[in-house]
Amino acid sequence: MSDNIASPSPVAPSPLVPQARPLVGSADWFENVADYRRAAMYWCGYGFDVIPVLPGNKLPAVKWDPWLSDLGPNQVNDYWTKNPSHEIGFIVNAEIIVFDADGPESVAAIKEIESRFCLTPKLVVKTKKGEHHYFRRSTDTVAKTDSHSSEKHPARLDVKTGRTMVVLPPSTGKYIIENRTESKNDLTTASQEFIDAVYIHNGRPAPSEVKVAPSPIARSVPVESDDVLLIQIESLLQKIDPDSGYDDWRSVLMAVYHETRGSDEGLALVDLWSSKGSKYSGTKDIETKWRSFRLDVPNPLTIGTLIKMARDTGANVADILGAAFEPCQYEVVSRVTHAVSAHLKTDNPLAKFFIQDVGELERNAVDEVSVLGNLALMGQATVIYAKQNTGKTLVTLHLIVEGIKSRKFDPSKLIYLNMDDDSRGLVVKARIAQEYGFQMVADGYNDFKAREFRTAMEAMITTDAAKGVILILDTLKKFVDTMHKAKSTEFTKAVRRFILKGGTVIALSHTNKNPGKDGKIQYSGTTDIIDDFDCGYILTTIVNDTNRKEKVVEFERIKGRGTVALAAAYSYSIEDSVSYDDLLLSVQEVDHERLTPLKQAAMELTDAEIITVLEGCIKEGINLKMKLVSAASERAAVSQRAALKVLEKYTGNDPIIHRWGFAVRERGAKVYELLKHPIAHPPALPMATP
Repeated sequence: MSDNIASPSPVAPSPLVPQARPLVGSADWFENVADYRRAAMYWCGYGFDVIPVLPGNKLPAVKWDPWLSDLGPNQVNDYWTKNPSHEIGFIVNAEIIVFDADGPESVAAIKEIESRFCLTPKLVVKTKKGEHHYFRRSTDTVAKTDSHSSEKHPARLDVKTGRTMVVLPPSTGKYIIENRTESKNDLTTASQEFIDAVYIHNGRPAPSEVKVAPSPIARSVPVESDDVLLIQIESLLQKIDPDSGYDDWRSVLMAVYHETRGSDEGLALVDLWSSKGSKYSGTKDIETKWRSFRLDVPNPLTIGTLIKMARDTGANVADILGAAFEPCQYEVVSRVTHAVSAHLKTDNPLAKFFIQDVGELERNAVDEVSVLGNLALMGQATVIYAKQNTGKTLVTLHLIVEGIKSRKFDPSKLIYLNMDDDSRGLVVKARIAQEYGFQMVADGYNDFKAREFRTAMEAMITTDAAKGVILILDTLKKFVDTMHKAKSTEFTKAVRRFILKGGTVIALSHTNKNPGKDGKIQYSGTTDIIDDFDCGYILTTIVNDTNRKEKVVEFERIKGRGTVALAAAYSYSIEDSVSYDDLLLSVQEVDHERLTPLKQAAMELTDAEIITVLEGCIKEGINLKMKLVSAASERAAVSQRAALKVLEKYTGNDPIIHRWGFAVRERGAKVYELLKHPIAHPPALPMATP
């Protein structure tokens, strides 16, 4: 390395370089004063391609390629000086192989295999559940990353090699229990036989026995087969440029890998196709990339990707697919439906709208993963309505952080558009975003304006860049006039296109100042937002306890699709002079057993307030039923229905449980009178303690 900062000597007597003991020397040091900057400098000098990791969740804090392009001691030192709490990982590459034993059975297994081949690892790291055993790989060995469910296969070993990341000590749960090396070059070298033995132990084929596809030079036609699917793929590949860019080239390989189940025939097809490009470097490189793919991915690319790419070049897909067949007296049915041709040739006026590329829909679809607790799902549009000072932003940020900690989504793809904050509030929230790895955009910062949002969203739709992106709009009124029906409709149409491309939108909005006829809080604006979004919630205050310095709020679902919660409640501190970080840490979910009595107490408290108003009205002579209800509704700021409900609830002749009675006068008019209570100053009603 040419940088001027010298890396720490790995042989110096330092707590960073232990021998057969924890990296940091003791559990107290590890938990309380871990110096990640010094540790990162050590591992950089050790020869590892270190990369920053978000605290406690194994997610990289930066994008791999830009980080690695400038990697050196200066960059490492500067980064961890600014981000001292970020943990450490490294990109393994093909020089290193790490065997991850995730429990006692797999630890015993790796030790038995090592003993059988007389290999002793010189670097062993203790993890929360097991151990990491580090080895070097010679250039002639064959291996690839492999993983297993430790619950289903407790004795199997995960294999980390190539383009993958491993978390290093002293990150959470990691410390060294054996280190007899000065650099990565001193690691024990793993033989091919040893690597094969691990794969065989895992129930996998030995990597050295994997068949290599024939060289494309040896034949002019890559597959001489009656398999219709292979013929279709070959025909489509002829219309796709192998030099169109790395992302497209990789997408082609992944689609063919999935459709051919990783077969040698599929490898031969992509090898021949790649050989026609100017960047082709030989069969071995193609095979290396091919062997790095897996079949058990949740949203694989399919032949639909190839169809779309061929169509984008102006090719007639129907003719291409049809040309793959010899004329015959029977119909061939394959994974590409013959209905494609029918759709393209029909005279039906709806033909141009037919869904032809199901593969594209599959590629854009996202798993039903919760984003905010159980309130919002990936691939949906959700709106949350609340009065000001209810805590919607605070609770939303809490749920975002919890989602990141649980690794439910890629934080780098979550964009929080903060359009409703002052400068101090923006600083605090921007620091939270930086710490947890999500992005924040603010009104006026870098000249951003709300109108830029629509342009950016349309660009993501057009370029297929929306998948996995989560947009938090705080608040919705900054992006669309929710009182304007036409503008709201236009906005929701754009959101729907974004969702169909795999994006996610969560909007925070306001409620009306006055409740509806049923006494409940109502969302503001036209019905277009709630009608066209997938899910909607009203967030209300249940308890605002100034004695206990606590507020409890509840999300009540008013519309939902998928497995989202009907309701959820959270509490947080309302102490004076508390920092926003402390407020965020105070947010806790409130379970049903605690929430029920809190809601009952809140309901009784509301009754007491309305009772006081009704009594005052009766004393003033406002005692006819409907006039009494109307006056109480206005004075108590509740709906007439709510006032009528309390009036009838406490009407009767028993002074122990009732507050007033009535007499029927001329023309059936009900005139209300207060009851005389048996005690001098009875309470308004028995008050429940929150």
